[in-house]
Amino acid sequence: MLFKDVIGNESTKKKLIKEVQTGRISHAQMFLGQEGSGKLSLAIAFAQYLLCDNPTKTDSCGVCDHCKKVQNYVHPDLHYVYPVVANKTNKVGSSKDRWVEWTHLLKTRQYFNLHQWQESLGELGKNASIAVEESRQILKKLSLKSFSGKYKIMIIWLPEKLNNQAANKLLKLLEEPPEKTIFLLVCNQSENILATILSRTQTIRIPNLKTDDIANYLVGKFAIEKSFAESTAGLSQGNINEAIDLVQGAKNQHVYFSLFVKMMRAAYTANPIDLMDIASEAAALDKENQKNFLKYALYIFRESIMMNYMKDQLVNLRNEEFEFLQKFARFINNQNIVQLMDEFNEAVYHLERNASAKILFSDVMIKLTKLIKKGV
Repeated sequence: MLFKDVIGNESTKKKLIKEVQTGRISHAQMFLGQEGSGKLSLAIAFAQYLLCDNPTKTDSCGVCDHCKKVQNYVHPDLHYVYPVVANKTNKVGSSKDRWVEWTHLLKTRQYFNLHQWQESLGELGKNASIAVEESRQILKKLSLKSFSGKYKIMIIWLPEKLNNQAANKLLKLLEEPPEKTIFLLVCNQSENILATILSRTQTIRIPNLKTDDIANYLVGKFAIEKSFAESTAGLSQGNINEAIDLVQGAKNQHVYFSLFVKMMRAAYTANPIDLMDIASEAAALDKENQKNFLKYALYIFRESIMMNYMKDQLVNLRNEEFEFLQKFARFINNQNIVQLMDEFNEAVYHLERNASAKILFSDVMIKLTKLIKKGV
């Protein structure tokens, strides 16, 4: 993968290239950032740059034998570790047992998260982890002599999924790494990683992607209209995974809009029957769509504030959304915006922890009637 094929993060790309050019390459680096910031793609592009025979000042060449092997996921010096669901029946114990599925996903979808990885395997809801068997495989792979004569590189995707035994074995490797070995840890949540591992890695913070970068990618990748791409990019809040999902399931965005309009009207009229009907409709969605709907509502609240105070300058909306907000936005102001954001963010938090959707949305609807009236 070339750096130029990775969305945004231009300053990070320059830092990584400078590491190589100055010869100051840390043997263990943690690419730390929110989900959907393109961290895994950056790590793969960096690995390709390290292994390239003819790197330029801005990128790997993309045509040498090593670059081609990296791009085809067959380079013998580049290894991947990722969470899997252990399954004795299917003889799955470590990453190598899901290698075909992993490379297929990398080839067909450059950006994805753990949910999408497990969905591709038909293993949603199961506990994926990096277990102690993985540590044995890492030792085995890194004990081999470098094929290229350059580096042996180990990309560990989601190291927060390491179990205790595997984490402790990785720690020993980081303390005494094999010669010319580089570990690239691609992490969402560093608080779930052993402090001793963190202390032995150089942290590279990956910011959320810029709205313009996401919008331009969506236009080029899916050939959609610029206005729709901008609206989707704004809704994704810097998360390219969510942006792609929204484009591929564009009909869902219309479903969210329709439900949001009904929710706000029911909250304004405060009719108990309507409130419970809307709560039931939202609860009937599957879990991912429930969370995406709440995030969509947060997005519309933010755009309402922009429309009220920025005079439409920073608003990224589709036509139907813009027309609705011209009448609705005035109800969202400094009297209720903080509480609205808090309530909907808290609802997302509880859904992720398996709260009862029917009770949760009923509670949201009751609180919403008071908060909308505060903005009148």
